[in-house]
Amino acid sequence: MTEIFRLFRLGLNLEYEEAYRQIGHTNFQQSLALEPGTLAMYGNHLPGDFSQQIVVERYASEAAYQEHIQSPHFKAFADLAQKALISREVVTLTPKLLLQKPTALRIFHDKQLAVRLVTVTVSDSQAFSEIVLPEMQASMEQEAGVLVMYAGTDRNNPDSWYFFEVYQNETAYEQHRETPHFKDYIDRSAKLVLDKQLQTLHGDMLVNRG
Repeated sequence: MTEIFRLFRLGLNLEYEEAYRQIGHTNFQQSLALEPGTLAMYGNHLPGDFSQQIVVERYASEAAYQEHIQSPHFKAFADLAQKALISREVVTLTPKLLLQKPTALRIFHDKQLAVRLVTVTVSDSQAFSEIVLPEMQASMEQEAGVLVMYAGTDRNNPDSWYFFEVYQNETAYEQHRETPHFKDYIDRSAKLVLDKQLQTLHGDMLVNRG
């Protein structure tokens, strides 16, 4: 079974903000409670602009995703989305490494979390993976403040990497950037990186199975 790993960029009409929050909350909560194949869902927005939504989702298989989209809570969200969304972009990702702490995440109101989305275009994905994936493993094993670290490549452009990361707070993120393994990754991968974009996100709803 191939896991489903996707990133969505959604443009929201803010006239529907309250309904989006409420129905989205129910969708996330019910999905994790009732669907064993729904592994993780993360709803975020760009700081200062709730209309720009970034959503990351993981499902155990295509069958698990189909189960999700047949659910009443998803259908309620889909009905709202038809009215409320003014744009929708989907990036289907090939999972490279999906790490999270063993304790399940159920966060709906936490302003302390530090959430980052990093997109990196590289000249040699194989060489890059041999550098970055061990660094991610070290981060998850050695840093208590690293909660989630996902890496995937764009299925339509395998040299475009996406990293979704959740830290306990900004201090944990800054400490991560000062670790020997992170600095080693930056130094060794520099020659392979053609472009890098770092986005700070505000995490609204962050749930996974641990």
